[in-house]
Amino acid sequence: MKARLFRAAAQIVLRTPLARVVARGRQRGVDHELDRQVAAVLEAQRLLRMPALDSMEPARARMFAAEGLSPLDVASVAMAEVIDTTASGRGGPIPVRIFVPPDAGPHWIVYFHGGGGVIGSIRSSEPVTRLLAAQTRCAVASVEYRLGPEHRHPAAIDDACAAYQALVARVAPGGRIAVAGDSFGGFLSAHVDHHARTAGIRRPDLQLLIYPLVDMTLSSQSLERHADGYLLTRSMIDWFRTNYLNPSDDRRAVSPMFWPDLRGAAPTLIATAGYDPLVDEGDRYADLLRAAGTEVRHRRYPSLIHGFLSLAGGVTAARAAIDELCRDTRELLGAG
Repeated sequence: MKARLFRAAAQIVLRTPLARVVARGRQRGVDHELDRQVAAVLEAQRLLRMPALDSMEPARARMFAAEGLSPLDVASVAMAEVIDTTASGRGGPIPVRIFVPPDAGPHWIVYFHGGGGVIGSIRSSEPVTRLLAAQTRCAVASVEYRLGPEHRHPAAIDDACAAYQALVARVAPGGRIAVAGDSFGGFLSAHVDHHARTAGIRRPDLQLLIYPLVDMTLSSQSLERHADGYLLTRSMIDWFRTNYLNPSDDRRAVSPMFWPDLRGAAPTLIATAGYDPLVDEGDRYADLLRAAGTEVRHRRYPSLIHGFLSLAGGVTAARAAIDELCRDTRELLGAG
């Protein structure tokens, strides 16, 4: 109920003059660069006293997130075709939903949704994957990987790699393929690219990492600087990691940021947000890839927060960021 109320409140605030009034208290001090519309959404969340995901059991958190954690999704974009299929994986069939836009070219994007490895789904990410398909003119394959704690590390990575390998076979001669994802989906994209390099299968032509998680040690300073008050909190991040990883997992070895050799990584388009607890690790990863000889285009959005994809239906700056990333993706894939 509260999730739906938050969705309604966010929409009302941003469609009336209330946004400026509600945001005024947030755009001071350390928040002086925070986007006004984002500030209004955050104030609506605070005033409604939204329960934290880390106060719930994972199953309940998934239901809560599906009800309204994406308060301002973009409108659904019509596709020429939507195909539900599966890829074979170690844990059984992996659901994949393919979005084909009316003017699709030969290129593909394999997309992994966010959610810390614990929440999220093909359905929750569908507004974004439809928009990505429409604006890039690529077929976008959205992957439903297994989630923790029922299926802990490396189940999600295994599914992502298996799905990518199966989908590569669908790309027509002359077509290019990208891996993409937001937050934990960015983590999976980096792992797929790494797996392709080491397993000798076709490598992605591009990786699109949107405010990615790349440091499971949780050692970046921005985790403390933006620990609370920006939708994603430090305690939520701890909760995600606890429910995804096994207690015995080597957190450095799992983290793309600490891989000893990043040479040969796919050309990378990476987006980070100024008021994101993960911003420092994303910025650092861009620098490390560049130092390893990778072609990197880094888009930093100083006024936005983690999860801005879910705000693009009402926050002008969030929609502008997505539009820019889609243009970049189209250019880097040579999609015209």
